[in-house]
Amino acid sequence: LAKRMKGMAVGAITNSEIEDATPAAMVAHTRRRSDYDEIVGMFHDARPEVMMGGGSPNFLPKSTPGSKRKDDKDYFAAFAQAGYRLATTNAEMKKLAVDARTTRLLGLFNTGNVDGALDRKYLGKGSVDKFPDQPDLTDELDAALKVLSRNKNGFVLMVESARIDKYAHSLDWERAVYDTIMLDNAVRLAKD
Repeated sequence: LAKRMKGMAVGAITNSEIEDATPAAMVAHTRRRSDYDEIVGMFHDARPEVMMGGGSPNFLPKSTPGSKRKDDKDYFAAFAQAGYRLATTNAEMKKLAVDARTTRLLGLFNTGNVDGALDRKYLGKGSVDKFPDQPDLTDELDAALKVLSRNKNGFVLMVESARIDKYAHSLDWERAVYDTIMLDNAVRLAKD
């Protein structure tokens, strides 16, 4: 509605897989939250200007090693053809965000969920060894604000620190607390 009625830009950023329930709810209409292939297709159809999180295997065609798709649709290519610039690291995201030509940004920083703050900043656990340059939620927010602010009609941005919930499910309170602090920092950045 924000795009159709007001010409506003739309964004969804998270530290979960971008196809997960909350970011998907920005555009998807499906009965099952696990319909990741379809949700990626709905993201492509709706074309929010900014999408960032994990979950890259559902963007890769089935024939590509590591893909989780059931078909050979290449959504990396489809989003690029639709004018999106792609970031797979924090450094790439920051560079693209300051470039005035970037009006659509797709950031996919992990094959699963983005690692939480405690693992990325202190412990080096999770998948940090495979993905050493994952952004913090505050980094994603800063980049999203830069890109979305280029729309003269304003924007709507969904920001989720999903790992708080995911860590709480497994009673991993230390990681949940670090990600809560990160979310608090993101709220401060947004208010500023």
